[in-house]
Amino acid sequence: MEKNLLKSGKIIFPKKLNLKKKINVGIIGSGKMAMEYIAVIKSFNHKLSYLFSPSDNKNAKVIAKKNNAKYLKNYKEILSADDVDVWIVCTSWHKLKEVFFKISKIKKPILFEKSLKLTSVEISKISKLKNFPSIKKMSFAYNRNYYDYIFFLSNFINKNLLTYGSAFFYDPYKDISKKHKIPNSFIPFYITSHWISLIFKIFKICNIKINKISKSDIIKNNELNFKKISIVAKFKTKKFYFDIFNFPNLPDHHSVKFFFDKKIAEISPIEKIRIYNSINKIKFNKYFVKQDQKEVNNHFKPGLRFQYYDFINHFLNKKKSVLITDFKELFEVYKICELLR
Repeated sequence: MEKNLLKSGKIIFPKKLNLKKKINVGIIGSGKMAMEYIAVIKSFNHKLSYLFSPSDNKNAKVIAKKNNAKYLKNYKEILSADDVDVWIVCTSWHKLKEVFFKISKIKKPILFEKSLKLTSVEISKISKLKNFPSIKKMSFAYNRNYYDYIFFLSNFINKNLLTYGSAFFYDPYKDISKKHKIPNSFIPFYITSHWISLIFKIFKICNIKINKISKSDIIKNNELNFKKISIVAKFKTKKFYFDIFNFPNLPDHHSVKFFFDKKIAEISPIEKIRIYNSINKIKFNKYFVKQDQKEVNNHFKPGLRFQYYDFINHFLNKKKSVLITDFKELFEVYKICELLR
């Protein structure tokens, strides 16, 4: 990652990538996210060369024709498409596991949209297999890690006296399970993993080293399953504690907070960060909290354009990035998600 980004706390979206050749992209999927990626690809003057869908062939054919791309009929044709520089997989969550194993022999970089329907044990076993040549060229698309504020917040953490951190999650399990047909046990992977990945990415940028992770049940019965994950880490030369609370189905918004000696940084909703600077007394028993806030750029789907840029630069331009989520980091995120179940 470029040092000037770390210094300025600002993310720069270049119009073109500094690559010697034109990028040919293949997309697996034909839904909403496929269209989001096609818009990003075009914004860099890159070419959508191939399109395949494991579930909606009719729509895939229409999209391919509209974008002058070749429609692929099956996985065999994907494996023989040698002129593709990178692949982007953005199928439905239910199809990701199937696609993952079907294209495992591809030697080109692959960006997987959303997290895989795998356990941390399965991920650990796969990472050790020799017949997965593409595993070192896989990245997982947690686009929230590419929001405008991530470097701003990381710089803020490094410049101030960090004392404590917390996260509160309130996913509506019942509604999500009914709408997306996902069992409750997998909802942390489907939804909460985006927040966990963001927290861990901030840890990585700020060099916060995790030493110990433990779980406790706040309350567990037939109706309620509230959990607390306690993380003991090291930041600079001191211990740092970060607690994650999971309260499914309660009516509140997710939030992540970093506490300092005189300030608080809060992410809530995930597209907005607030810095609470001080409390000013207006008059008797009334106070005003002074704050600054920053929202993400939403010209494209937030974070998506920079994520694509970073993915291309990391794997094709050999500019290694701290923001890439590889198999190892996915494993760490999934371990937390499993504790939240």
